[in-house]
Amino acid sequence: MSKDKDNVNKLFKQFKNKNVAIDLRGDYQIEGKIIAIDNYLNIILENENGLETVKGGNIIFVSVKE
Repeated sequence: MSKDKDNVNKLFKQFKNKNVAIDLRGDYQIEGKIIAIDNYLNIILENENGLETVKGGNIIFVSVKE
């Protein structure tokens, strides 16, 4: 079971240090560079407002910006 968790974490790690746009519940969107991410998809973003924390339960979609 823990091996599955490790695999998911590796998939999430591909987003680290990438600029992303995140769609959130309630028609909100936030953009920035992912500084940290965990298995629950909790994300710490760096953007013009500084560091922001996004709880994974509020995330609908994450897209990488070129």
